[in-house]
Amino acid sequence: MSRGTLGPKLRLSMHAAGESGRALLTRLYLSPFMRWRFGRGEPEKLVLAPQDLRASDPTRAAEFISGRYTFAGKTIVLNEVSPFAVAPPSPAWRETLLGFTWLRHLRSADGVAGKQAARRLVSDFVRSNLRFQPEALDPLLTARRLLSWVSMAPMVLDGADRGFYKAFIRAVAWQASYLLHAGRNTTDGMPRLLCAVAVMQVSLCLTDKVSLRRPAQRWLVSELNRQILSDGIHISRNPQANIELLLDLLPLRQSFAARNAVAPPELLGAIDRMMPMLRFFRHADGAFGAFNGMGYTQSHLIATLLAYDDARGKPVQNAPHGGYQRVEGHGAVLLVDTGTPPPINVSQEAHAGTLSFEFSADNFRIVVNCGAPAPGRENWRHLARSTGAHSTAIVNDASSSHFAGGTRKPGMGGRAILSGPKNVPVQRETLPTAVTLTASHDGYRHDFGLIHKRELTLSQITGALEGRDSFLDHGGAPWRGKQPVLLRFHLHPAVAARPANGDTQIVITLPNGKEWLFLADVPFTLAETAHLANPEGPRRSVQIVMALPDGEHTMSWAFLPADPV
Repeated sequence: MSRGTLGPKLRLSMHAAGESGRALLTRLYLSPFMRWRFGRGEPEKLVLAPQDLRASDPTRAAEFISGRYTFAGKTIVLNEVSPFAVAPPSPAWRETLLGFTWLRHLRSADGVAGKQAARRLVSDFVRSNLRFQPEALDPLLTARRLLSWVSMAPMVLDGADRGFYKAFIRAVAWQASYLLHAGRNTTDGMPRLLCAVAVMQVSLCLTDKVSLRRPAQRWLVSELNRQILSDGIHISRNPQANIELLLDLLPLRQSFAARNAVAPPELLGAIDRMMPMLRFFRHADGAFGAFNGMGYTQSHLIATLLAYDDARGKPVQNAPHGGYQRVEGHGAVLLVDTGTPPPINVSQEAHAGTLSFEFSADNFRIVVNCGAPAPGRENWRHLARSTGAHSTAIVNDASSSHFAGGTRKPGMGGRAILSGPKNVPVQRETLPTAVTLTASHDGYRHDFGLIHKRELTLSQITGALEGRDSFLDHGGAPWRGKQPVLLRFHLHPAVAARPANGDTQIVITLPNGKEWLFLADVPFTLAETAHLANPEGPRRSVQIVMALPDGEHTMSWAFLPADPV
């Protein structure tokens, strides 16, 4: 049996077995005996409410108060009925509801209406049949709910009677004890780390929780050491993970100080490594590069996090452990994915975009990847993960990584990556006039005998980007295969593109009126595409498509400012 079938099937079987085992343990933790065990003991009171760094929206607060609940693109309007007592319009809507991340919006309501609504909704959940149901006690949702509850506790408890106060504290303590056990067996990666953060945070917020604090800290330290790489990138290689985790790690650091407790060095070190990555992934317009699950950039969150960045210096240019490169020159920014796929256990959101790049200049993104769609638009997610949704080369319309399900074709949304590029060597040459990146990957070697080599040069004088893509056999000789090879350059929807000069070049007009030119040594066309990383949904855009001519093994191209002065 070939490596292409045995390897992925074996990895898929092992991955599935692990998922089944975790599901079995979760059901065990929900048994009546274990529920009783988690409920033993009762803390005296809540002594700390951590800061919530996420912004609140008074418009959303008014909607909740009036009984209008919009989550994941779906809306339900209720009159005197709890949202926990109705059938959800979609799984994503239900997950958002049960995670309680929306609770923060009620703090922006005027008067006591927001506090009363928050207390009523928390009480509805605590008294509902949902609280011990598997869907509500999914560890990731439980972690999000706990972090939201303890941070919003001053609002929820203001004006509450003693009965509600005790029920709230019991619910927080029970869920934290449950999560200490169930969270260790949840999906690897950010969900598991967030569970550890939530348990650690609750242990600091409640009195009489030293017995919870010690194992929580050991667990947190272990996950931080394993998941935050040496260069500060999360093991999933998803830039969004850095944003989401820092929003909870920074308040956790503050909670240690508020309780006069010594924060573990591993927590402080992880934060110090992760903060520079906020600048590393930023384009000239402030948006993050759309790699490996990164979607729409919420600029206000980035601004909030950057306020905690003490360095405030120039971004690092090389992230070798996370597998990314950054090049800057004359106001232009080039971001390149030069890494292998993440481990299978944390690859459910990873993309087959090895050697893809994004390019921005004059404060606007020009070349992008399609990016991850917003929650509630799962029908687009499988397309977003394919190689064709990235600004790189694609062979025979097949992705460069192999997804669970036995296919390299579209249709792999939410599935783990079983195999992909194993060797992605990178060289960086820095001169006063230009910086050149040379990288290659072997993701197509097994199926097509092809190595994709990409050379990118960014001018330090004009900001121009020149590229050369070569297709070689495993010995470095020109590839002689017959399968079609395409280069795709997805353009950001904010820019306009039109053929010019007898179809030998493309003029790209930025929103500020400045023009850039695209030139190539082989024929190219403009085709429709979709930019997915938008809160309002997919936006129509265009892509430049180049086909490798018969008998050739290289394609050269350039993005040049029309007026380099």
